[in-house]
Amino acid sequence: MRREECLRCGGRMTCLGRQYLQKGAPGWHLQGDLKRTSPEDLLPVEAWACAGCGRLEFYLAQMDAPGERSGIAQVPCPFCGQLHEMDDARCPCCGKRLY
Repeated sequence: MRREECLRCGGRMTCLGRQYLQKGAPGWHLQGDLKRTSPEDLLPVEAWACAGCGRLEFYLAQMDAPGERSGIAQVPCPFCGQLHEMDDARCPCCGKRLY
C-alpha cells in the first residue's frame, strides 16, 4: 500500500505529520491538548490528507527501536512538521526538498 496515493480518488496524499489519537474516545488531539491526557492513553499516528477529495488517512507512526537511531540530530520539516535527520535532502514524510 502506498501512502502517497489516495485510496478513494487516486490523488496525491500529503503527510500532515505526527498526531495523536486518544484511545477509547472519538476525535483526535493535537499537540496542544497533550498536557491533559495521560501518555499511555495516546496513540501516535501519521495523518495524511488528499488535496483532491479531502480524504484523511491515519497510519501508526513509526516507532524508533532503542539503539537503532543513527545519532544524527532530528529537526522538524518546515512543510509538514515531521521529525527527520538534519542531513536529509528531502523530507521522508512529505517528500519536499529541504535544501
